Amino acid sequence: MTTEVQQTPFPAWGRSNSFLSFGDSQTPLTQAGLVDRLNILDVLGRYAWSYDERNIAALESSFSEDAVWEGSVAGTFAIEPIRGRQAISDWLQGHMAAQSDQRRHNAINHIFVSQTETAAEVLSYLLLTSASEGTTKVVTSGFYRVRFAKAESGVWQIEYMFGGFDNPF
Repeated sequence: MTTEVQQTPFPAWGRSNSFLSFGDSQTPLTQAGLVDRLNILDVLGRYAWSYDERNIAALESSFSEDAVWEGSVAGTFAIEPIRGRQAISDWLQGHMAAQSDQRRHNAINHIFVSQTETAAEVLSYLLLTSASEGTTKVVTSGFYRVRFAKAESGVWQIEYMFGGFDNPF
């Protein structure tokens, strides 16, 4: 959970605070580039599913050994960088321990900001929901900015993840 911050997010707070930029054009892709995109989006999906299903081994494998996770609540409250796969896993497990509801991290509307044969940056909206006691509600919305790197083994992993949350969660 984040610290309670009383605020209303202003429109385009992510771009206004220089947390994201995506330009206005697409990059032509090769067949290999398209395959990489599917694999990259699979990693992002596995991150979300692994968190929600509390599959720690799968969650950890989404990240490179030296990955960084950080964020902001509407540009007013910083979530300081967590460095390293194990530290990220421990931090996320701390959130899990405080949640008795069923969370669903819905990453949608993906756009590729950049992509090479070994690196990519993706933006996705986040819609975080909670199911408990017969009710499902929205916990927060926001965005992810994620940089991926292709390991020597050919497997894509998250090397940097920024969570931009519209409201505290």
